[in-house]
Amino acid sequence: MESLKIEELAQEILLLAQRRLMVDLRFLCKASRQFKLNGMKEEELDGLMATDGKKLCYVPERIVQAFKEDQHRPVRVLLHLTLHCMLGHPFRGQDKVSDIWNLASDVAVEKIIRQLDLYSCSLQGDEGQQEWLPVLEEYCPHMTAEELYRYFLDRGLEEGRQGKLAQLFEKDSHFLWNLGENRRDVRRNRGKDEKNRQDGGDKKTGEEDAKEAEEEVTVSDEMLRQSGEDETEEKLKRRKRRMVQKEWKEIAKQAETDLKTFSKRYGQQAGALMDGLASITFEECDYSEFLRRFGGQHEVMQLSEDEFDMIYYTYGLKKYGNIPLIEPLEFRDDKRIREFVIAIDTSGSVQGDIVQNFLQKTCDVLRQTGSFTERVKIYLIQCDAQIQHIEEIESLDSLEDVIAGLRLYGFGGTDFGPVFQYVDGLIESGELTDLNGLIYFTDGAGMYPEKKPEYKTAFVFNRDDYISPHVPYWAIRAVLTTDNIKVLNG
Repeated sequence: MESLKIEELAQEILLLAQRRLMVDLRFLCKASRQFKLNGMKEEELDGLMATDGKKLCYVPERIVQAFKEDQHRPVRVLLHLTLHCMLGHPFRGQDKVSDIWNLASDVAVEKIIRQLDLYSCSLQGDEGQQEWLPVLEEYCPHMTAEELYRYFLDRGLEEGRQGKLAQLFEKDSHFLWNLGENRRDVRRNRGKDEKNRQDGGDKKTGEEDAKEAEEEVTVSDEMLRQSGEDETEEKLKRRKRRMVQKEWKEIAKQAETDLKTFSKRYGQQAGALMDGLASITFEECDYSEFLRRFGGQHEVMQLSEDEFDMIYYTYGLKKYGNIPLIEPLEFRDDKRIREFVIAIDTSGSVQGDIVQNFLQKTCDVLRQTGSFTERVKIYLIQCDAQIQHIEEIESLDSLEDVIAGLRLYGFGGTDFGPVFQYVDGLIESGELTDLNGLIYFTDGAGMYPEKKPEYKTAFVFNRDDYISPHVPYWAIRAVLTTDNIKVLNG
């Protein structure tokens, strides 16, 4: 009877925390209603709460005790794990070092909570976090889990420092995040234990060997059957996990829209959250399709498989009944590129191999899609705060040669203006008469031209934090991650 009363009280506390969040943060209304309460025994859960994106697991006695000690704590932990789900943390760590990913995710979420500055989520131990956050922000300006994870991996974390950070930023249990991997480990260990049991022991008589062999066959059959069931169960779990991940992505998109709509209400308080949501709602562009936007209509001499002479078509139907005669037309208007400018930002943060991969990808796409006319004029311009190097290229083969021996010049600041001034000069002098467009490859923000150019312009940002910098209204914008550039080129 007492345990039932505690369970009811714990549920009431959690529902109260949920309502508190919905009042304080309107954009979390849908997210807060996603969880199904699931009480657990103390030995089944370390920590106050845990979630897999669907169930909210908790130990009733701990919830009641935490509420007695600090009424804000259940609200804080509920917000913490809700943000984990909305930012996709439980679904994105399978290929990462789990303890580092857990820490990075906790720090990212706690940074958001500190920035939201809600009285209902404030805790006494928050001062300790404030000592570390400015240090981490110096190296991870957006404070996303991905950015922090890379920083922790690159810099390395001493065991003492990692433990200290975990103590300050960890609020919930992550044991439900990687259950599939744990099950596979258990099954592998079970197989090893069985093999060790079979290999060990004293030699048996022939009768005992036969009996043991029969038992081993039975055990092996049982293990195979169990293994098959486990595999089927894991596939089902992965499918459900993908569905839950998709649901949370939609919730993240809705939250991002609400935040933008009510941006005046939240202001700078939601900055870290917006950066975190960007990595979830981010849709990487199809670079091949992106390049096709720069095509211009030029008549190309070739057979068109999409058009044919209607006279022969109708004659065939009349003459032979159901056999049309089809002769493809010899010409068609096709989107082809004749003149093109590729500008490369060679400021101090640029990486040569990334630039080379990007150029190779651009060349490959243009070659594979037949996007160029036979005679072309390509300008490859390197610029940091001023133009450093210019290559004029007249064929894709020549572009391939330039890429293979590419040498970068510059490594200063970033100013986009000089490239546009140079291209405008080429147009005025008649060097460029049919410019299809300019693509500017950069990894960050710079100074843009004050007026709109007379030609199509795109900025392709190489960003691994999924943040898409602001561009003028007249520019096309695309974001490619480093991994995407490498994969496309590979």
